[in-house]
Amino acid sequence: MSSLSVVSVIMKRIKSRAVLTLTTSLWVLVLILVQGQQSWSQGTPRYRAEVDQIVVYASVYGDDDQLVSGLKKEKFVLFEDKLEQELTGFAQTDVPSSIGIVLDSSGSMRNKMGMVEEAIDLFLDQNNPENELFFVRFDDEVELEEDFTQEVDDIRDAISNVVVKGGTALYDAIYLAVDKAQDGNEPKKVLVVFTDGEDKDSYYTNEELMEKVQEADTQIFIVAFLDKQLKKSRGFFGVFKSKKEKVQNVISDIAEVTGAKAFFPDDIDELNGIFESIARELKNQYRLSYISANRNRDGAWRRIDVKVKPAEGKELRVRARKGYYAPKDS
Repeated sequence: MSSLSVVSVIMKRIKSRAVLTLTTSLWVLVLILVQGQQSWSQGTPRYRAEVDQIVVYASVYGDDDQLVSGLKKEKFVLFEDKLEQELTGFAQTDVPSSIGIVLDSSGSMRNKMGMVEEAIDLFLDQNNPENELFFVRFDDEVELEEDFTQEVDDIRDAISNVVVKGGTALYDAIYLAVDKAQDGNEPKKVLVVFTDGEDKDSYYTNEELMEKVQEADTQIFIVAFLDKQLKKSRGFFGVFKSKKEKVQNVISDIAEVTGAKAFFPDDIDELNGIFESIARELKNQYRLSYISANRNRDGAWRRIDVKVKPAEGKELRVRARKGYYAPKDS
């Protein structure tokens, strides 16, 4: 078990990046010299072809909010920056995933932890045994309580040993958990986050977090059982958003840009159904892949829109990530 505060994580990251940058620079210099000598001696230049395949996981719902499975490739149309793209791959399978469970352990969780543990248990009951899991808990600090493992019981044990205390560093927890998910070995990256309050103690800002989740191909499902003390008043004449609405909008934006969803239960008894629905969705997503017609390696944001043609006269809704940053030549 490792225990890292946000500050220590950041300092270690800065130091490791400095070392990595220096090391990488030296290797690049060596490679340039070696390749230059080879090209000079052989009298012919060398070229390296690069193909960037974009993968999008999509969930499809009918008018009744039920998942729709069994659709064929021909039902899907994918646009990048409003230009239709040719799908090079398509499947609906429960692919192995790197999944992070991120749990709020702040002081206000004291009377809720039992119900949350039960709901997460139901989620883990539907786990693909090929998944690798990790567990992060947060209060006003963020701690990795269980590193990648395929043993579900290791995650359960770590959750059962959580100590409830402190404040709420929600943004830090998601930011660092996204970093951790990127280290996973499986192609599909997922975070399942539970919190019962608004962020109050993070080092990272909301803007920094949004940039992070846009860069990383990680689906972030958030279950937010918000404090009932959050103000619901909308000010004079109901023109302004209430405090609760603002918090909900911020959390929804984080989830939706990744192609996932935020849930805001009114009663803690709703948690079981919500966590089960997340597990069910992850097992029934469509995997779409394509090679962008835009070959510019400019690092620009590219918007993705996935459309599904009506099936048997029923309108279908699709949820997928909103876009990605293009590769950029250094």
